[in-house]
Amino acid sequence: MAEKPVPRYEQVANDLREKILNGSYPAGQPLPHSRDLMMTYGLGSDNILREAYKILKAEGRIRRNAAVGMIVQDPRPVVVDLILHNRTGHGPLPWSECCKLAGLDGRMVTNAVAPGHADQEVAALLGIEPGADIVTRARTAFAGDVPVRLDEAVYPRPVVEGTPIAIDRKVPGGIYATLAHTGHAPAMVVRRTVRARLATGEETSRLKLAKGAWVLAADQVIADERGLAVELLRVVANPARVRFVEEMMTL
Repeated sequence: MAEKPVPRYEQVANDLREKILNGSYPAGQPLPHSRDLMMTYGLGSDNILREAYKILKAEGRIRRNAAVGMIVQDPRPVVVDLILHNRTGHGPLPWSECCKLAGLDGRMVTNAVAPGHADQEVAALLGIEPGADIVTRARTAFAGDVPVRLDEAVYPRPVVEGTPIAIDRKVPGGIYATLAHTGHAPAMVVRRTVRARLATGEETSRLKLAKGAWVLAADQVIADERGLAVELLRVVANPARVRFVEEMMTL
């Protein structure tokens, strides 16, 4: 069987990547103007070039500067270790701390807090009935100014009813302290799964990935001391910028 031909945008991305890695396009300097690159690669429009840029931006090799165009980044982008087991709690280490350990500025932005109803999968993970009331908090994590991680934290509504978790984008004192105050102090991770899969269209757009890119995905369920599930955390990350790490776990 004949091998599938490499799409033109991947060919362009591969050539640009090679030139970045060998120093032909040094870090900190702009790539040649898109008009010149189109002539170099014999492109009739900039659509292919834009797709190539998406690949390189997702890899952290270039970034856009409105004044000068695409700036070459360090060819070895910093990867943030997302420490999944936080010894001071039972969720991941706070994102800003993970980024600080990597020498980066990091921030987590809450995009939405929305009520809803549990589908069968969420209901099974949280141990509630399908259609039961839930609250979902959607967040985006940035390393510097690059979005590298998407979160959805899902809570049974009766657990968070009347707390900032259910309505506010910022939760004074933190989510786990608030859960503890309601009598549902997180006590254990009862389930965690980690896998690689193809990004959805929305994930591709929000994480600025190339079409057909892969992501790392982790789901974990946290329960209180009585074994009641109080949080389902779903994390999707760009594997070129984030690693899932476990540290200092008791055997």
